[in-house]
Amino acid sequence: MQKGRKEILWTLITILLLTVSASCGKKQPKQAQEVKHDAKTIVIGLSPNPAYTDLFRKAVKPFLEKKGYKIIEKTISDSRTLNTVLGSKNVDINVGQHKAYLDYTESCDKQNVSSFITIPSAIYGIYSKNLKAKNLEELKKELKKGDIVALPNDPANLARSLIFLENINLIKLREGVDKRFASDKDIIQNPYGLDFRVIESAQIARSLGSVTIGLISGAEAIYAGIYNSCIVKEKIDSNYYIIIFAVRTADLNTQWAKDFVAVVQSEEFKNVVEDKQYLFHKYYKPDWYVKKWGINN
Repeated sequence: MQKGRKEILWTLITILLLTVSASCGKKQPKQAQEVKHDAKTIVIGLSPNPAYTDLFRKAVKPFLEKKGYKIIEKTISDSRTLNTVLGSKNVDINVGQHKAYLDYTESCDKQNVSSFITIPSAIYGIYSKNLKAKNLEELKKELKKGDIVALPNDPANLARSLIFLENINLIKLREGVDKRFASDKDIIQNPYGLDFRVIESAQIARSLGSVTIGLISGAEAIYAGIYNSCIVKEKIDSNYYIIIFAVRTADLNTQWAKDFVAVVQSEEFKNVVEDKQYLFHKYYKPDWYVKKWGINN
């Protein structure tokens, strides 16, 4: 009797194991992520970082709502998933990247996402907690051999930071390199003998106490509360690094997209951006904004 019970028990265990094994081998159906809504609803992906989330909420959202649109906000905590979430139709539009980053992500994982419209942008800068320098001239006098420079690790912004450093004559990049895709390995001249460290972009502001200087995006600097302590600001000679709203390419000519652009190009938007109670007036203005409103950077 005992033997029979053991045989039954082992049979049940075997069946259970086979069932679990079979279920693990099968691909589980993916849950549909597509957001279904009416033509007067816009779902936007926003970062927890306030730089462009606040700009959207104060200078865009109220005026879209006046046009009869319902706005649904979704937080995208990981910037690396911005375009994946957009491409999967989980949101209709996102903000927080520039054209250089979009081009890079599209080359790696095509989501059929396009740049929509550029907006005033908090640009890159050089920051420090260990130097007294207040401008480029003072910075060059204070730098010494072995000083640690923190650079962002994502390819688009690493290249951007290297271009920034070359433009202020702290380094020289290899001749013939496509600077849009440059890395720290392309540095051929380092006259100050600096030690370059490539680290997670979001960690640079937190690491300022342990490095000499850090190249930090405007958005991260705002998040860290150090935006006004920038030693040297980036000089932008094109809109390639200006922040954009991005949409699926198929939605570029929809009515809601046209209304969205109209709001961003409106006087109401400009008035909020130029309001001195916000940091937005210190952002770098895209070409269309400068031309339309006659407000230079």
